[in-house]
Amino acid sequence: MSYHHIFGPVPSRRLGISLGVDLVTHKICSLDCVYCECGKTTCLTLERGPYVPFEAVKTELDHYWKHNEDPDYITFSGSGEPTLNQDLGRVIAYIKEQKPGVKVAVLTNSTLLKDPKVRQELALADLVVPSLDAASKAAFTRLNRPVKGVSVQDIIQGIQVFALGFTGKIWLEIFILPGVNDTDKELKALKEVILSIAPEMVQLN
Repeated sequence: MSYHHIFGPVPSRRLGISLGVDLVTHKICSLDCVYCECGKTTCLTLERGPYVPFEAVKTELDHYWKHNEDPDYITFSGSGEPTLNQDLGRVIAYIKEQKPGVKVAVLTNSTLLKDPKVRQELALADLVVPSLDAASKAAFTRLNRPVKGVSVQDIIQGIQVFALGFTGKIWLEIFILPGVNDTDKELKALKEVILSIAPEMVQLN
């Protein structure tokens, strides 16, 4: 069977053996980050939708599980922002139902964490890796190039609120770009936000 929505598994220094799940097509995202390894965002949006149908992901996962050993993690990432898929929670719940011993990780750019429904869906995961590259509007705009309607304060508040009620682990991911978000002022502002979130880990790129 040829897979279109799952990939790997790959050995990950962070997650062990990780099977990837991509819930959007290339490249649907709410940001157009200057450093993105997937290239330029072709569909810049904040609108959630059925970008990849639940049944299509379910079929591929069922086939994979039937023919392969369980991975350490099933990780939602790929070619865009996974929380834009309206079936994210449904897919996580299905994985937990079928494979309760396999951990679930979600890599997110944090732009939809202000949405209570998104936070509720992410609460089903074992590990959430939210991105936060800047604490100021200027650095955020230059580095992450967001869709209209996204503010860095909304992102910060979304992560903070999510962290308060989340029982899993949070690893905060930060990308440092010289000359943009590495000044003393920017780093001090980031430090204050990090302390308010209190993640289990901070990962610097």
